[in-house]
Amino acid sequence: MTKKNQSEVFVVRSFVSRRDIIKGMAAGSAGLALMGTPTHAQSKTNINMVCWQGYDDAFKAGSFLEDNNLEINPTYIGSNDEILTKITAGGRGSIDIVTPYMGYVPLMVAADMLEPIDEASVPNLASVLPVFRNDPNILVDGKLYAAPFTWGAAPMLYDPAFFGDAVPKSWRDLEKPELEGKFGFSDDPIGNITIAAIVATDAAVATELTEAQLKQAIDYLILLKGKARLVATSWGELADAMARGEIVATFSGWETMKKFAGDKGKVVEFIYPEEGTFAWLDNVCIVKDAPNFDADLKMANHVLSTESQLLVGEEMLQGIVSQTAIDALNPEAAGLYPYADMDAFGASATFFPFPPLEDRDGLMSIARWNEEYERFKSA
Repeated sequence: MTKKNQSEVFVVRSFVSRRDIIKGMAAGSAGLALMGTPTHAQSKTNINMVCWQGYDDAFKAGSFLEDNNLEINPTYIGSNDEILTKITAGGRGSIDIVTPYMGYVPLMVAADMLEPIDEASVPNLASVLPVFRNDPNILVDGKLYAAPFTWGAAPMLYDPAFFGDAVPKSWRDLEKPELEGKFGFSDDPIGNITIAAIVATDAAVATELTEAQLKQAIDYLILLKGKARLVATSWGELADAMARGEIVATFSGWETMKKFAGDKGKVVEFIYPEEGTFAWLDNVCIVKDAPNFDADLKMANHVLSTESQLLVGEEMLQGIVSQTAIDALNPEAAGLYPYADMDAFGASATFFPFPPLEDRDGLMSIARWNEEYERFKSA
């Protein structure tokens, strides 16, 4: 990963928020809450957390907060880059915990934003599956800077009533005439380009593209856009379109969309296409100069406990990382993710590094990705 000076303001487009289906984030008031301590919590240690809405619930499982005299003061985000801007805009020294996806971790370490995590202080890391615990994005120069706690990938969602026995296997199945006007995108710049790079270029790493490869990826997206019915603004909107029968397949997606559509009476399934896709891994990270470092380590350990992981898997319907908790999941939650064969999942979905922040070695920066993506949007 490339580096950026800590004093610079980070303005980096991220994968479309997986939490964007939750409405009413009240970002204005939440943003102001960061530096304050609620008056009713004066007797407790207040943990300032910058996270996706709902992620704070994972730390509330059981009696952990009460037992440790802790209270969470959350600031909700709408994209990963908001974490970076809040730290650079005066949050260092007041923010305890942030929850970035794995691609941001090397970037934040390079900017001296994170404290390393002593694995001995987070014993529940021992139950985390190796595919997550050993992700090279969260290990920088041999040091661990993140405790992974939830994950997912970008599958293709499809309507089994439409496809019958002819289940799609490839992203290129969306090019077939019978699917014209019957599939949709979400407006996810990096995610869309990454999958297009997997399908339409010879890039060895789908987030490290030459100028020619980036152009090929955008050209492919434009080709598909000409055949698609819609480009949704969120995963929720895309799931709703499937529930209405407006579309029968998606370019990219989120496993939990199966539940969203099911709640509206529509059975949908998903596959990881044969070309592969990207995966995401969200983490607990402790901010440099965090005011409650020891308590933050306890928080990181608790979110990996069985009771917390079951809340994430069964109530939040997101992927979990602890084998102990996976073994205890209810059947519905256990069937939502490929827990039974994580080796096969690892072969189908990749935790790609973040695109370069600057042009280097012939590879295009994230700024160039954003410029090219505008060509897709205007096509």
